Amino acid sequence: MIVRTLIDQKFSQLSASERRIAKVITERYPISALGGIEDIAQRAEVSPPTVTRFAKRLGFDRFNDFQRAIRSEVQDSESSPLALFDRYHQTGAEGGLLADLAASVSRLEGEPAASAINRSVEIIAANRGRIYCLGGRWSSVAAQYLAFQLATMRGEVHALMPQASGLWVDRLCDIKRRDLLVMYDFRRYQEEMFAVAEIVRARGAKIVLITDVDLSPVCEIADVTLPVAVATTSPLDTLAPAIAATDAILGALVDIYEASSASRMRMLEGVRRKTGAGSNLDPLRQRTE
Repeated sequence: MIVRTLIDQKFSQLSASERRIAKVITERYPISALGGIEDIAQRAEVSPPTVTRFAKRLGFDRFNDFQRAIRSEVQDSESSPLALFDRYHQTGAEGGLLADLAASVSRLEGEPAASAINRSVEIIAANRGRIYCLGGRWSSVAAQYLAFQLATMRGEVHALMPQASGLWVDRLCDIKRRDLLVMYDFRRYQEEMFAVAEIVRARGAKIVLITDVDLSPVCEIADVTLPVAVATTSPLDTLAPAIAATDAILGALVDIYEASSASRMRMLEGVRRKTGAGSNLDPLRQRTE
């Protein structure tokens, strides 16, 4: 039995506050059910313990079990990339790809993505330690993009590159309580990503997770989870909404860092001029100066 049906069947037995939770969850099911417990409580205007009681009322021992059941449902309805290609060839594309991407990006302005973006900005801005950026086989390019842009605003930003070598695993030993891991993890989720998240959590560091609407298992231990759409009319998933969400975070951080980031950018430009780094990017300008 799917969880949505279970909620509908139990609705008349719920208290007034629990019914508010049910309405919030079913409004944009399943994505609205997969945020953090605090986020769901805030949107339903109840306390987090009430959300836990709601899950128990439906027959789940913990709120995490409730979300795990929903994720299992969604995963059962999704398939491997090969199956997506088969489905695409059977049904064809529905609508234009660019319009589909634009709609996915526009959903970042709604809940729960908007709240997750704001919370991610707060956590990153408050961090005074090192920031590590990590992605999976497919999403590592997004992690590198964040690290590249963020490094122009502040120091101690490190992109962990699992594809390049095994040295990234050694870097986990350097993570301390005051550090932060920004992780990109999308379907099909990799076991090592959850293992990394557990290590980081055990060391006391915070975790910002950017994932798809099905939600990576890392969401169970992340400090904030930012869900974005990856499915398109094409059989290929897209990183466009994830990059857009990353840009939204970076844009807010520019305003927060303000003077310090401007000072760092001037320093970086000075270092690049002295070392000649990037000097071959504009040869025409060099000849005319």
